[in-house]
Amino acid sequence: MGHTRTDSTRRYECAHLICDYLLTKKMSRVVVTSREIALFHHLSRKSSQSISAMLNFLYTNHIRESRFGFYIMGTSPLRKCDYPHHYTIELIDEARGLL
Repeated sequence: MGHTRTDSTRRYECAHLICDYLLTKKMSRVVVTSREIALFHHLSRKSSQSISAMLNFLYTNHIRESRFGFYIMGTSPLRKCDYPHHYTIELIDEARGLL
């Protein structure tokens, strides 16, 4: 199954969508799919794929940087087919101050 590549500008846009999702819901930790984030923002399926690609990039490369505003604690498959994933996302301390 191919994955969508996401450039660095798009990663920051996706990170903003994820942080906005968490801050609007007043949550510092959430278990969510990329589709749920896209639906929350009334975005297309293509946007959901970009969000998923960015989350996979951050998770597989173990990136935990404050510039994104959050980090991924883990993933779990939604179904037995191993795709899509539930992502356990937590805001980084700096972003929590905005709650």
